[in-house]
Amino acid sequence: MTNLDPYLAVYFITFVVLILLEVPIAYAMLASAFEFIVFNHQSFVMFAQKTANSLADFNMLALPAFLFVGCFMNEVGLTDRLFGMFEKWIGHLPGGLAHANVLSSMVFAGMSGSALADAGGLGTIEVSAMSKAGYDPDFSVAVTAASAGIGPIIPPSINFVVRAFLSQTSTLAMFQAGMGPGVLMGVAMMIWIPIAVKTQHIACPRAPKASWGERFHSLYTSLPALGGPAILVLGIMTGIFTPTECSVVAAMYCVILAICLKRFSFKMLTKALKDTLASAGMSMCLCATGLVFNWVIVTSGLIGFMTTLLMSLGNKIIILLVLNAMLLFLGCFIGSMQILIMVAPLLMNLATALGMSYVQMGVMAVLNVTLGLITPPMAPALFVTAKATGNKFETALKYTVQFLIPMFITLMITTFWEPLTMFLPRLLGSM
Repeated sequence: MTNLDPYLAVYFITFVVLILLEVPIAYAMLASAFEFIVFNHQSFVMFAQKTANSLADFNMLALPAFLFVGCFMNEVGLTDRLFGMFEKWIGHLPGGLAHANVLSSMVFAGMSGSALADAGGLGTIEVSAMSKAGYDPDFSVAVTAASAGIGPIIPPSINFVVRAFLSQTSTLAMFQAGMGPGVLMGVAMMIWIPIAVKTQHIACPRAPKASWGERFHSLYTSLPALGGPAILVLGIMTGIFTPTECSVVAAMYCVILAICLKRFSFKMLTKALKDTLASAGMSMCLCATGLVFNWVIVTSGLIGFMTTLLMSLGNKIIILLVLNAMLLFLGCFIGSMQILIMVAPLLMNLATALGMSYVQMGVMAVLNVTLGLITPPMAPALFVTAKATGNKFETALKYTVQFLIPMFITLMITTFWEPLTMFLPRLLGSM
């Protein structure tokens, strides 16, 4: 059995108390790490070195650029064309606008990589259009909040960038591996929508059937918004772009497109840059302090102890189910990026012990914590969507939690069926 640091309980209590006091999690991790260094007479050089190394990683340059894309796309308002196109093509089908909602989120995910950017930007357009068409407002909010969870899965993904950095795996392979689960999640939601509508008698009237002329006109007008995801996904899948180059191409495409469509203004650009700086600063701070915190929990013996404890279950299926249950529980109370940072060493140890690829384990973890976006009591995606659209969090919750069913099925398939994640990276030579 791994020897544990005698002061481990002190570090843990400090961390939990600070979290309960609503201290930012980055500072809570920093405080625990500081205690470890003091009690064990470690050099503060290691403290500074770990922090500096996290900020010097080349792949982390992609983080602010992808964050900018999400902020700028919402400021420019290009996303309304996506939903309008899908509305014309499938709005007349049963639950058509709900399907259009999911498909729009899948396309928007190919640009932003952020669930909350989808929920707060595109989500307001989707809920407004669905409510005007006579859809149940609570169901509209639920579909929007749930489909926003596709954002961190379909590449490019901010969480994949962070996960690849923490595990020192290929960001490109992570992006490629996320395509299958992301598409599967969208399809699973679209299968669930008519089931929910019919069994619960949810108000979802059919929209008037658009003519072929209207459909092709909507496709033509949405081509600029579709061009970005198409360029990026093809670039990622073929390896033409590195993840960092991909992020910069996405940012430049958005700015050039806004100028060409005469929607650009310096006020808009300034606001998007301010929002990006705030989000990027928080994310980079989490990564910097997270590396130090991970060093602490590895050196203290905690990760070795937890790995031994989980492996003692003796069965790979049971181990992965327990791991998923643990991540789902954490996702109810803590943000997805924070969880990925804190459990990174444990996931790497378990992947090695179970003979799993770091990439598959990473996709599984990112997909798992994504479920926390609509899981009470926090449910940040639902909270953002409800607040942005003026609906009530509590009334929309009853429909939102039902979407955990298709999301959980996707998670289980991702966990136990390796080809879903590993087929593309192997086919394209990233693994």
